[in-house]
Amino acid sequence: MVKPIRAHLACYDRGVDGLSLARRLAALPAAAMRQATLRATIEGLDDTAAARLCAEIVRRGPDGAPFDVALLALTAVLDQNALGYERHAALYAAARALDDAQLSRLLLSSQPPPPGTPQPAALLGGREITLGERKSLARGRRRDVLDRLLRDPDESVLAILLGNPRITENDVVRLAARRPTTAGAQRTILRSERFIARYNVKRALVLNPYTPTALAARLVVLLTRPDQEAVANDASLSESVRLAAREALTSEGAG
Repeated sequence: MVKPIRAHLACYDRGVDGLSLARRLAALPAAAMRQATLRATIEGLDDTAAARLCAEIVRRGPDGAPFDVALLALTAVLDQNALGYERHAALYAAARALDDAQLSRLLLSSQPPPPGTPQPAALLGGREITLGERKSLARGRRRDVLDRLLRDPDESVLAILLGNPRITENDVVRLAARRPTTAGAQRTILRSERFIARYNVKRALVLNPYTPTALAARLVVLLTRPDQEAVANDASLSESVRLAAREALTSEGAG
């Protein structure tokens, strides 16, 4: 699938119109397709043109559709290291050369999370159960069991839960806000096409100091101005996330 996409994007050697690309991404039916198309687009550009494209997506993400969809795709591509270390570093260097502080910060790697690890709740009368049993239970109907499994630290269990139609947005907001939690759990929420589009889920991820800082800094661009102000002044969050919120506020004010 990637080869046809690259061939189709050959005409974008000298630059890409951000709005046209965002509209094309929004028209695709699945997150994986949007991410593959965006990745192929970036790979077809030189470093400066790619950095300019990413910067446009970041700055216009708060405008809503279709740029919010493009920004989520960019967040996922960067979070998965889909561009590779060398290209990621080259984009960071290009952003610095363009004197784009906001994009430079969003391309930085995560800082260590606060201390603490989540403890899974006991199931089935306290008996230890296997990963396979937990996965099976995650597909089930019992609300009490699903509530307990939402505290399971295993990413594969959480991924199944997020696909269970009995899991609601409120469940995922609580999951995203859980402290302590793991980077893997937060990234599993990011990969949930069903829930990452929900504003309250994105907000909960950003406001959780256990969310990887690079991920939170990219998502903060999609928050409302009052929530960005709250992030900028939240002492429980890392300085890089708070600075990303301040830069988003400054960028919005300049626009």
